Amino acid sequence: MGIVNQKGNKSRQTNVLITVAGWISNGADDHTFPFSTLEPGHNGDQYTLIWETKALQELGSALRILLSEVTSFILQQGIQATLLPVLMAGLTGPLWMIKLTYLVDNPWGNALTKAEKAGRVLADTLMGQVQGNRPVTLVGFSLGARVIYFCLLELAAHGAHGIIEDVYMFGTPVIGSRKAWEKISSIVAGKVVNGYTQNDMLLGVLYRASLAAWSEVAGLRPVNDVPGIENMDLSDTVKGHLDYRS
Repeated sequence: MGIVNQKGNKSRQTNVLITVAGWISNGADDHTFPFSTLEPGHNGDQYTLIWETKALQELGSALRILLSEVTSFILQQGIQATLLPVLMAGLTGPLWMIKLTYLVDNPWGNALTKAEKAGRVLADTLMGQVQGNRPVTLVGFSLGARVIYFCLLELAAHGAHGIIEDVYMFGTPVIGSRKAWEKISSIVAGKVVNGYTQNDMLLGVLYRASLAAWSEVAGLRPVNDVPGIENMDLSDTVKGHLDYRS
């Protein structure tokens, strides 16, 4: 695990942007690909967290397989992909539960655990001021957003104020209490953006199998009544979980 300069420049701006990918398709370079369109220098010196490459490759493959299976099921059953509750109700047969259990117990469940650990390591790294005294903006999607979530909770537990400037989390696979989100809001000097879509059938399916509480997942709904949390409904532009990497 490490933080690399995404753009390869040697400038030293007054702030830092760290991006965190949620899954990858190829090698370590794929950690940076989803963020390659970001304007150089717009949010400071840009870095990418390289974490658990093998686990994220396995997860990427599993998500593509699951998407194919779910899409086939939708077409066979004539279900509208946007009606997530209807889809959830349909995925209760024994064959589906076997498929979902494999994904939850292996690539998905493994990645969830590793993301939590990576978040704590990232927090320790930031508290060690590897970035200097420069304010940090964090951007991540899917499991990358989960890394950021647990990083912020760890920073809050240590009272590490003054490190994080802004946070952007998209399709975040966490079920956080209001108290947890309040801690996150308190440790961030600027804004915390929760980007979500109600159309994310992959995220819904995975939580249907793992926690049976998909309706409470941050990536599927707004985080309400927490000062400092800005919710961004992406349902019109993000049609599914894999779109976050596009």
